[in-house]
Amino acid sequence: MGLLTNRYFVALGIPIVLLLAGAIAKKLVRASTWQWKDFYLGVEFTLAAMSSGLVYILDLVKDMSTAQGSQASLVARKLAGTGGFLAVTFFMLLFLLSVHQDWEGKNNQPVAQRLRLGVLSNLIGSGLLAARV
Repeated sequence: MGLLTNRYFVALGIPIVLLLAGAIAKKLVRASTWQWKDFYLGVEFTLAAMSSGLVYILDLVKDMSTAQGSQASLVARKLAGTGGFLAVTFFMLLFLLSVHQDWEGKNNQPVAQRLRLGVLSNLIGSGLLAARV
């Protein structure tokens, strides 16, 4: 049970579990054999990190309505930090979309495609998700 309360394990474990679940879901929806593109989930991870940040902002706004004094300034700092995180996440989403646009169709360079879409894209997206967690 201690492992499930370790924030580092959770921050790394959640993206890995989501990667596997997302790959299985893509394969099942397509109803064919496994393909490498089933594991290209960086964009989805980035969107998940963004949605997590937006939900957190809504929680902070609720806390802001009852906060007073130093507690209000702490909530304001958390709002500012989350806003910055969302800005970075948005630009990383645009970057990942451009990488996917450039490399999704380049089947003649499979190693480079897997490195950019399967490793780089997934690391960026899962890193953002882990940072949000």
